[in-house]
Amino acid sequence: MATLVDEQRTIFNPEQATAFDTVLESVTNNQGHLFFIHAARGVGKTFLCNTIAAEIRRRGQVTLCIASSRIAALLLDGGRTSYSCFKIPLSIHEDFVAGLKHNSYIFLVLQQTRVIIWNEVSMQHKYDIVNQCLRDLLEVSDHLHLIALKLTYYLE
Repeated sequence: MATLVDEQRTIFNPEQATAFDTVLESVTNNQGHLFFIHAARGVGKTFLCNTIAAEIRRRGQVTLCIASSRIAALLLDGGRTSYSCFKIPLSIHEDFVAGLKHNSYIFLVLQQTRVIIWNEVSMQHKYDIVNQCLRDLLEVSDHLHLIALKLTYYLE
């Protein structure tokens, strides 16, 4: 995995390199930031996020890669849908509560998770509820990082 990350970093453009370094600095220093990566299709958002995930995993830490759709989840290394991970149904009502419980397997995984990479987060309804649920469940875990694709950390 070390070779893979090192090889992928050599072909980053300057914006990808900056985003990679910024995210890893935040993870290394336990800053718990939320990052939004937005760019046109085909410029390497998924490539960047897969490289970030590989680096975090190389360090022996847990990264969850999730997406709103199955096709998008397939593009992420180890990707899962938001439904399978957070029990978010396809149709959501105003009184929706994420299906995460203290006695669940995903809770044990989340306790060890350093980074969540969420592709197509802008397409997901009620992701703010998942954020609140995670903070409640993990008792406001400041060490958790969320990288949401397709919003505002601009790559060119």
